[in-house]
Amino acid sequence: MMKKKSFFLASLFFIALFSFFSFSCKKNNGQLEMPQIKPGELSPRTQWALISDPYVACRKEASYESATIASFRKGEIYEITGNCTIVLDKGSEDETKEKWYALGDGWVPSSAVKVYSNKLKAEQAKKSIK
Repeated sequence: MMKKKSFFLASLFFIALFSFFSFSCKKNNGQLEMPQIKPGELSPRTQWALISDPYVACRKEASYESATIASFRKGEIYEITGNCTIVLDKGSEDETKEKWYALGDGWVPSSAVKVYSNKLKAEQAKKSIK
């Protein structure tokens, strides 16, 4: 009697386990889904900027005094097309330097972006920012 009960419980357990895995698996008709990737998005020569500040003014030149030509929002991703370092407070004892990145036709300070080696990494990081 005990063996029948154990066999019955074990059978019931395996049926439940099989049912769980059968119904929880999503069928994709044998198709592998891959994201659409453009050639430059994985290039080791191309860097990508994820805007990390809530609002960033894109300047015509790499300077806070330069005219604003566009604005970027937190979470947007842009290809970096150049960079430069400028000196703030020229002539003072403690000259501070700041790096700027060219995004499209304008410039943003490095403090407003996070830089990634490819677009996929930037897109993954975008999911975690708030």
